[in-house]
Amino acid sequence: MTGHVKLFPEFDGITAKTWKEIAIKDLKGGDFDKRLVWKTDEGISVQPFYTAEDLGSVPVIHNSENKNGWLNYVEVDTSDQAAANKFIRRMIPFAISGVLLKVEDPGKIDFDTLLNDINPGKIQISFKLPEPSPSLFNDYFKFLASRDIELSAVHGFVQSDVLETWSITGQDPDIEALAEQIRITSQAEHFRGLMLSSHSFVNAGSGIVQELAFTLNKITDTVELLEKAGLERGKIIGQLALHLAIGGDYFFEIAKLRAIRPLLATVLERYSVTVPVVPVISSSSGWSKSLYDPNVNMLRNTTEAMSAILGGCDAVLIQPHDSTFKMPDEFSHRVALNISNLLKEESYFDKVADPAAGSYYIETITAKLADKTLQLFSEIESNGGYVESFVEGVIQEKIAELKNKKEDETASRRKVYVGTNKYPNLQEKIPMALEALAVSADRDIPLLRSQRATYLFEQMRQRTQQQFELTGKLPKVYLACFGNLAMRKARASFAAEFFGTAGFEITEEHFFDDARKGAKESAESDADIVVMCSSDVEYETEGKVFAEAFKEHAAGKKLILAGYPAEIIEALKLAGVDDFIHVKTNVTGFIATLQDELFAVQ
Repeated sequence: MTGHVKLFPEFDGITAKTWKEIAIKDLKGGDFDKRLVWKTDEGISVQPFYTAEDLGSVPVIHNSENKNGWLNYVEVDTSDQAAANKFIRRMIPFAISGVLLKVEDPGKIDFDTLLNDINPGKIQISFKLPEPSPSLFNDYFKFLASRDIELSAVHGFVQSDVLETWSITGQDPDIEALAEQIRITSQAEHFRGLMLSSHSFVNAGSGIVQELAFTLNKITDTVELLEKAGLERGKIIGQLALHLAIGGDYFFEIAKLRAIRPLLATVLERYSVTVPVVPVISSSSGWSKSLYDPNVNMLRNTTEAMSAILGGCDAVLIQPHDSTFKMPDEFSHRVALNISNLLKEESYFDKVADPAAGSYYIETITAKLADKTLQLFSEIESNGGYVESFVEGVIQEKIAELKNKKEDETASRRKVYVGTNKYPNLQEKIPMALEALAVSADRDIPLLRSQRATYLFEQMRQRTQQQFELTGKLPKVYLACFGNLAMRKARASFAAEFFGTAGFEITEEHFFDDARKGAKESAESDADIVVMCSSDVEYETEGKVFAEAFKEHAAGKKLILAGYPAEIIEALKLAGVDDFIHVKTNVTGFIATLQDELFAVQ
């Protein structure tokens, strides 16, 4: 079949203008932009619908390789090489096609032990190093020769991103060692010696535009530094590969992967060389995962893997769901690997090449991401590039501004993390294993700090758990409910979840026909905190009565009201209400202050 075929010709086409008019009519005159258009953290406006008219103003981006398969990677700790070898061999039957060896001390690697009975000609062997190690790859290539494996048969990459290490540790980048390492790895035509990562940005709280732009800035600086170290431009770019973190914004992550290759091609045009197809591996970010209710991380891993695959990545590396608080076991790794296998074998994601092409929505946001990325990239380049901007603190300041915004949205629960800031499991106890954030106060320049979006909630809940281990007692919350049935139950549920995110003990809901009686009984309970739960109407008539009666009988208890009846706030405070919780309350800030008071007393 050739030519354009119009489906359902008996129906008239509907323009975007007509759709908008219908929406405004349904809004009964409400403001279309305020009610239906939302903005991302980086200011990209997202419409409630898109039509073919939107494609007229954006270039349609196609996956440059027109492929529909991907490699399945697993990351392996090599501190115990015999155990690492055993683990790799156990994972091979579960359809891994690549191994990322995490090497902390290259001088101790014994390939005869680490890769015993593993054929690097059949499975990709890649490396993740804190710093370049030319000697490691001399040894690796000698090992290959001893096994009669041709270098042309070897695929993989090495990630020793010196500017990333510098950005998170302050360690000076060893460009000479990186250049020598690339000279060695370039002997293997399918092995990439310059894998650069975006994880330091994403895990520090950056947005997608910042991630893409700063990664491109880092590429240009790295290329120029390697040129000064004596490498030819073509050889450097020919060794380039990308390791992108996957976040939880499903459609924008698809758009990110679809945008990166044309963006990279645009940037590399400045070097007047033939730009090769640059491999992209996508792996789980730490930012989007949670310490509590870690099984939810399985769902996050699934949607993130879907985004990466639909966006056109070459390989997927899914970190186990429970890696946030323990060393993952074999079963956890199998679950992670099976996400990719299920997407391939049962969801058939490998049957269609570039499935997102032509989507009005995805094509539009891809183009917007690309435009904003190039603007930010140009801004950093005009400021001297990645290194100069980082030394001046420009990059850290931009990321911190967006991270703070995200944390505020998470703290007020506008951004939901199931199991952490919404629907917490009150019986869950996690070992005291919350890692301390890296502190860079002794450095001349601030560094990027990796954390999770849920860190403040986790820190808050771990503080409660620590107090329990010291005293054997949890702060107890009493829900005193009266008045309108629907509102009192809704506000009691809200309050239970609010304090549950901190690991406080929540009593069952207590219902009273009389506010004064409820105040007396709640004041005489063994609870540390009493929450008044009712409707705004009842607060106007009974709230003051409850508060005054409560203060008559309470001995050091906190009285908190669920809701925010603005017109009578001051009167309720004078009557004895200590504070108010509502949908706009910053949960972590509120609870932290409360913990200071309660734990100081205990």
